[in-house]
Amino acid sequence: MMLALSAARPLALRSVARPALAAAARPAPLAPPPALGATRGFASRKHKKFIKLAKGYRGRANRCFRIAVQRVEKAWQYAYRDRKVKKREMRKSWIRSINASSRAYGVPYNRFIAGMRSADIDLNRKVLADLAVNEPLSFLSVLEVTRAADPYLASRADAMRPMDGPFDGLEASDQLLFAPDDDELDDVDDVPLGGAASS
Repeated sequence: MMLALSAARPLALRSVARPALAAAARPAPLAPPPALGATRGFASRKHKKFIKLAKGYRGRANRCFRIAVQRVEKAWQYAYRDRKVKKREMRKSWIRSINASSRAYGVPYNRFIAGMRSADIDLNRKVLADLAVNEPLSFLSVLEVTRAADPYLASRADAMRPMDGPFDGLEASDQLLFAPDDDELDDVDDVPLGGAASS
């Protein structure tokens, strides 16, 4: 009886251990074959760098190294040039803001800048444009100091007053700087808007 039990025990152990051993000895499944048109990696780190820089470019420029190099180098040229163009355009924008605000008070841009030099005011155009847009009263105080310091602006203080009306830009400056005196207006005959006197 003992003999039968001892003989039966290894058989039971053997039957439990066999599936585990069989699963461990089974080879791993093969990877699926590559799909048609699959791309291979780049052997060179330089190639990877240029393809990464050309991301989003049209056509083969975003995946073909030779074309990507040409496009990326051209993009660097444009970026170098436009870093300087950006500074120019920002300066133009500041000058437009200053000119519009100063002409609203009868002072053209060139006289305003010349007056600032004679008044020894050291505000650059970026700050002046910011004042003109966001702090008009502060800009007006700078303009008044400039007007007092510049002899040309001080002598023409009456003509350079803001006028009411639908004027803007250069039209406003012409009206403000070259407005006729009241005596000259009295000499002009009343002529209808059509240009010819009605009979």
